Amino acid sequence: MMEIKIKLLTGGKMPTKGTIGAAGYDCYAREDITVGTEPVLIGLGFAIEIPPGYHAKIFPRSSTGLKTLLRQPNSCGIIDSDYRGEVKVMYEAKMYVDEKEIVVKKGYHSIKAGERIAQMLIERNEDTTLVPVAELSETKRGTGGFGSTGR
Repeated sequence: MMEIKIKLLTGGKMPTKGTIGAAGYDCYAREDITVGTEPVLIGLGFAIEIPPGYHAKIFPRSSTGLKTLLRQPNSCGIIDSDYRGEVKVMYEAKMYVDEKEIVVKKGYHSIKAGERIAQMLIERNEDTTLVPVAELSETKRGTGGFGSTGR
């Protein structure tokens, strides 16, 4: 089993796995913060020493999109093996329509220190080489994208 060094920062909490079969580590907010419609970085209270050849990905927890107004505008944070600063997650609160008042309202979501707000996966980098070519092989799909294969 590979060991990965974690340095806890003031107010930080060690990432944890919720179950034995969990792929990701739950990460916790380091401080209280209110998230509005502009993206904010939220410290997770630790720095990490990822071995060369690996990286970490920071995702919202699976319940975040269902139970909160929070959205991760960059979809996924990538932590490279040579980064030694505090690991953070970026969130914003979506706007919503209040059907009783028929208006669009800005969303806000309060996060408390110690609340699970993200999950971290540690993965191996795949060694690849990008090779410039004049043409690519043809496929049935071709250049169709963004919904071209139907619903």
